[in-house]
Amino acid sequence: MAETHPFRLHPDEVARQARLFFGEQLGLPLVRDLAGFMRFEDVHGFVEIDIRGDANNQSRVTFQYQGYEQEVHQFRRLLAEQAEEETRQGE
Repeated sequence: MAETHPFRLHPDEVARQARLFFGEQLGLPLVRDLAGFMRFEDVHGFVEIDIRGDANNQSRVTFQYQGYEQEVHQFRRLLAEQAEEETRQGE
């Protein structure tokens, strides 16, 4: 399944959070790490994250995954909460 979501976060921050969440917290091996693209994969499935910079330090993030739907939704919520907090602090 693939889905795209906008976040009010810099692309580098989205990538940093993805490495922390999927790599360190969940222990998924990072098998591909290119500019703006990451793939975490194990025997249970995979998560691909394609990060595109948008205007004003925003990002459009496309998730493609198999076997990690709940974790992807949890990560999306984490990014949305972080973006909301950063927006609130900037006011």
